Amino acid sequence: MISSKDKILASAKELFHEWGYSRTSVDDILKNSGVRKSNFYYHFRSKEELGLTVLDQMINDYKSNVLATTLGDTSISPTGRLEEYYRKVISTRRKLKCTRGSPFGNLAIETSDTNERFREKLEGFFTALEKAISACIKAGIKTGEFRSDIPPKVLARLILSHLEGAIMLAKAKKSINPLTKGSRAILSLIKTDE
Repeated sequence: MISSKDKILASAKELFHEWGYSRTSVDDILKNSGVRKSNFYYHFRSKEELGLTVLDQMINDYKSNVLATTLGDTSISPTGRLEEYYRKVISTRRKLKCTRGSPFGNLAIETSDTNERFREKLEGFFTALEKAISACIKAGIKTGEFRSDIPPKVLARLILSHLEGAIMLAKAKKSINPLTKGSRAILSLIKTDE
């Protein structure tokens, strides 16, 4: 049996991603989850506390289910890790039919200027993601798979910026092409000629 807290968290995650944090009310979450208001306030003092808990969950899920199985999997070549990371991101966008955008990018756009606690958590997430990409690039430079004339941190920031922007464009165009074509272009730019 799913607990009322888990129902609230699952509903909030879904609605925040679909409608946005600001447009989703506690009443929307209660209606969607089937949980009473008294149960909500038993588990969470406020919508902000719920939102930060959902964000923590999303970050932990992403790190274990996406980063650890792609960029962090050192049994795969650096090129293979980066390709697998792109495949996973593209697969998720396809399942969502290019709707909703990036849950992290959406929250960053929506909350970073108005809520310092959200901004700090999102900054930490994007920094960790950039470091994971950079570590993969460094490994690829060592094996001779990736070019060494551009610093790994710069390439990591380029890849991260491309991903977030391409997810937004995929949503606006209702097409996966910004991600698929963009990821192929970036891979061809950073790979050595060997």
